[in-house]
Amino acid sequence: MSRYKPYSILTPRFDPVSGGIRVMYGLYGWLLTKGQIAYLNARMDIPFIGIYPEIYHGNEAQANTVVRYILNKPGVMATGGVPGPITFPPTGILYGFTKLYDTFNLDDEHLMFLPIIDTHLFKDQKRKRTKRCVFVGKGTDLDIPETKGLKRIDREMSLDQAGLADFLNKCEVMYSYENPSAMLEIARLCGCRVIFLPEGAMTTYTKKELVEKYEPGMNGVSFGLEENVKLETEAFREHYMGLKDIFSKKLDRFISETQKHDSCL
Repeated sequence: MSRYKPYSILTPRFDPVSGGIRVMYGLYGWLLTKGQIAYLNARMDIPFIGIYPEIYHGNEAQANTVVRYILNKPGVMATGGVPGPITFPPTGILYGFTKLYDTFNLDDEHLMFLPIIDTHLFKDQKRKRTKRCVFVGKGTDLDIPETKGLKRIDREMSLDQAGLADFLNKCEVMYSYENPSAMLEIARLCGCRVIFLPEGAMTTYTKKELVEKYEPGMNGVSFGLEENVKLETEAFREHYMGLKDIFSKKLDRFISETQKHDSCL
């Protein structure tokens, strides 16, 4: 009978504004809810499973089994100023966060989109909407007429999650230079539709790719300055909540596979 192996989640320090870091901490929490023994950034003197985001090189924790959770296209993001690797040793296990970032042709069971938004906090409060705002994120602000003078959702505002939820419930539209981004899900859960401005985006995804491959979908997101796209808030919320159920089932398989996997050393 094989011996049970605990998990160590390897991740940078918690940052509520970083979607990738929140995913790693979210995975840690989900593993605990599944009854697993899990730690953050731990090294152990017994066989254990190390789960790394794609920004990490090597196996610094010296885990016996290594899992790479691909949260962005390999090599795009960096840690400590060093870009992440673009290839990984074949002895490890690969899981992807979304089909959009999958450069390894992973099967569906190895794609685990983890919804990280607090749906108790971010919800439609049914308030009057008189404002518009802009979220730049990792994009480049083109300073177009439509966004001049609008309140910008920045890091400081995002740190106050309750304040962010209240503000978005006063907004009818959020312009965004970043897609995908958890901020687009936050806005839509609050009932605020989104106008995505691809000309200033860091990424070059087409509308078709975002519709077909990004798990939260494009309900309520205009691609460019089109104004005729409507947000079906309740339908989007139901879809987003359903992603949690899908993740829960896939995590059961994840646990089974990683526990059975032979040592990578």
